[in-house]
Amino acid sequence: MTDGRKDILIIMGRYLPGYKDGGPVRSIKNLTDFLGREYNFKILTCDRDHGDTEPYPNIKVNNWNHVGNADVYYVPPKGFSQKLIVKLTKQVDLVYVCGCFNDYAINTLIANRLGMIKVPVVIASMGLFSPREFHLKYKKKKLFITTFNILGMFKNIYWSATSVLEISEIRQQVWAKKSQFFIAEDLPRKVDEMPIIKEKKPGELDVVWISRIAPKKNLKTAIEILEQVKSNINFTIYGSIHAQEYWDECKEELKKLPDNVKWEYRGNVASEEVVETLKNYHVFLFPTLGENYGHVIQEALSAGCPVILSNQTPWNNLEKYDVGYVFPLEKMNLFAEAIEKYANFKSTEWSKLVNAAQKYAIENSNTKVEITGYRMIFDKLG
Repeated sequence: MTDGRKDILIIMGRYLPGYKDGGPVRSIKNLTDFLGREYNFKILTCDRDHGDTEPYPNIKVNNWNHVGNADVYYVPPKGFSQKLIVKLTKQVDLVYVCGCFNDYAINTLIANRLGMIKVPVVIASMGLFSPREFHLKYKKKKLFITTFNILGMFKNIYWSATSVLEISEIRQQVWAKKSQFFIAEDLPRKVDEMPIIKEKKPGELDVVWISRIAPKKNLKTAIEILEQVKSNINFTIYGSIHAQEYWDECKEELKKLPDNVKWEYRGNVASEEVVETLKNYHVFLFPTLGENYGHVIQEALSAGCPVILSNQTPWNNLEKYDVGYVFPLEKMNLFAEAIEKYANFKSTEWSKLVNAAQKYAIENSNTKVEITGYRMIFDKLG
């Protein structure tokens, strides 16, 4: 501790100014925003965004940079050496690793197993063990987990999960004791409380989809849902293309949309611009295959957008607060019916939904920060 605060090293694939990885970047940015005055955060990460061939401009590579409420050490691809990781761990009280299948996580786990790391190591599961997510590249992941279980790589580490359900999903794959688990829900983005005004005509609806274009995020199903809708819909897609073959499939599906559904793909949207972008739309449609939190859901609500989600996220009480709907993925007709219902709202009715969504986001944000489990992890282990 250099100033009375504990030093926390976070190791992750990408961080600011990157944004293409979505949730993980947002999770850690929010963490440093809210708790950066309580802890000294140091972040080891790659010097470029997902798929980029050049490093970020105006950064020092292989050195520290001050970014927001954290000091960030950028390395080139494949620069997460065991030597560097061990060196940095000697400067901190705790190591927090985002995920366990990447090269930086594997090198950290091996170094820890060999006794080269002398401080506690926490692995954030990042939703990687949800059944739908784990079965993407299942054979490769299962082989990795089995090998590391046998070698005892998970014996002397701790796990950070967002819920009791996620802990049970991890324990189905990993040999670990109950005492090795902590629950720390992802912290939301700070919400702007300025009133939001949106115009709306009955029979029309502006629907938006923002996320990585990859199978897990399930854009194709969102398109198939809109194929069933009879109202006039403007459907806008934002997101970086992480899987070109999947995007090609989505484009073929987009060709099947009826004439009453107009669509447009607008490419990437920077993380800091997401909320302002969402304020231009009525509804966020997101039949994802699985989210351990879903930052974009909270961002949509804070932008006054009711959300229509699959039941594969923690956001399961939306109807109670009149801010959206949650349906099983097999019930695509229910998604379509919800869109039709929203399309029929008048402007005055819609204003109430906008206000309710923003209010829900504000209250949810304040509650999560107040009771966050991150303090338990950092204070008990660090």
